[in-house]
Amino acid sequence: MSLIDLPQTKWSSGTGRQVILKGDFAKIEQALLEGFELSRGPGLEYVDSATIRVNATADCKARVMFCGFPAPLDRGHWVDGGLSDGRYRENAGPVSLNLATPAHLWGTEKPDQWYAVYALAGPYDAIFSLKAMPVMRAASQDSQAITLRNNANTGNIGYGFSADELAEAGVLFLSGASRGLVRVVAGNNDDNGTGGTITYGGAALTLAQGDWFVVLPAANFRHLGMAFNDASGNLAPFYQAGGGTTYQSPRQLCAGALDGYTLMDLGLVAPPTANLLEGYAAAAAGYDLKLAVSYDGSTPALVIHGSAPAGDFQGIRGAMPFTCRVLEGGRVYLNNDNTANQAVKVTGWRE
Repeated sequence: MSLIDLPQTKWSSGTGRQVILKGDFAKIEQALLEGFELSRGPGLEYVDSATIRVNATADCKARVMFCGFPAPLDRGHWVDGGLSDGRYRENAGPVSLNLATPAHLWGTEKPDQWYAVYALAGPYDAIFSLKAMPVMRAASQDSQAITLRNNANTGNIGYGFSADELAEAGVLFLSGASRGLVRVVAGNNDDNGTGGTITYGGAALTLAQGDWFVVLPAANFRHLGMAFNDASGNLAPFYQAGGGTTYQSPRQLCAGALDGYTLMDLGLVAPPTANLLEGYAAAAAGYDLKLAVSYDGSTPALVIHGSAPAGDFQGIRGAMPFTCRVLEGGRVYLNNDNTANQAVKVTGWRE
């Protein structure tokens, strides 16, 4: 393809004016067209409980522009932290990532864990590979050493990184007071239990427990999507198309009575990059279906209310779909007026 052919070798030799041939203009024209095509990377395919794939053939190539990670402040913009070269690569065959293969991820595999799937390439590579980086939360900070929190925000965690293997990478905060800021990693420990730390340089960040961040690898990279490794250590089956991801089976966010607006952490059902949550509210045993969604904890932005039908369908007496925005930090307020036999299921998200 044309982007990978530019600039032409002859343009970097000699001095003064350079001759541009008719074929050069054709490549420049094609490169401009490809620039729009490559604004979105190839989709991820769920293969099995441990494997994700970017599919491609010689006639349907997977093309990636190495522009970094989606900016948490501006949708459609990218952050590379000065680590990625912005060049284009393409694969003419499928490439897979397997979480059971140590070389395919940073650290050791963890359950109830979101993984950012990165396309990686060396400076002279024409093709890319895949590798998974755990998405992390902050527990506390001491002299710019961040103690790590699990995705459920219920306990501290260590990811079993090799000591200082993340040095010279970047940390990009996705939520909290330091959202949108990048710092260079100075080092990390090798804890694989509950005492993982990452230390960064530069000006100190303002962090709170539960703030989300990602590590931007010290290599040419592009973020392709998020995948969830469930409590059993199996990838949650999904479908991905464009900016949307759908679970093959819905994941439960909450169940039972909610007496007033309750702030729900989405850490185990949607990644911190999600800006829209998709799902359905369900009621059983003849109870009315009730769900109110709020963005400020006091006024409803979305209300679902329905009387139960006479009979069950798929084991549920009533259900209605909904889509709502996700608050910064991966949270949303829910309320069902203290009504029993209610459940909220998440079917997917959009970024």
